[in-house]
Amino acid sequence: MDKQDIELLQQVYATADKLALSTSLNDTADVKVINFVWYADQPDTLYFSSVRGSNALAIYAKHADAALITIPHESETTNPFVRAHHVTITPSDKTMADDLLPRYLELVPNYQHVWDAIGPQLVAYEIKLHDVHVDAGLGQRKINLVF
Repeated sequence: MDKQDIELLQQVYATADKLALSTSLNDTADVKVINFVWYADQPDTLYFSSVRGSNALAIYAKHADAALITIPHESETTNPFVRAHHVTITPSDKTMADDLLPRYLELVPNYQHVWDAIGPQLVAYEIKLHDVHVDAGLGQRKINLVF
């Protein structure tokens, strides 16, 4: 993978602040739409939060098989996306308040409202990507990356 491939991945990350995260555990499928953030120096890692004590945490703890696809902003007319299968979901060493909140406020419109409503209840998780399909949109470049 070269620098241009990573730049394309980050360009497509920048077109979305939500993703659909699908899990499957014991033949039970589930999908959630969640906000996410990323850092340029970690192209293989996405961060998200979940509410402490929710059923989702139990599913993540059991290492459910998971897949995701980013959801482009409504203003994106060419439908760019990143899609990955068999991602790894783990609790993050980063905290929401100290580490991730500034990035959320930078990347996710109106996230302050979420933080004000339920911030203390949120716990940070990370998604490790192993291989991804990056589609920059209709008529644009498409690549597969392996980390």
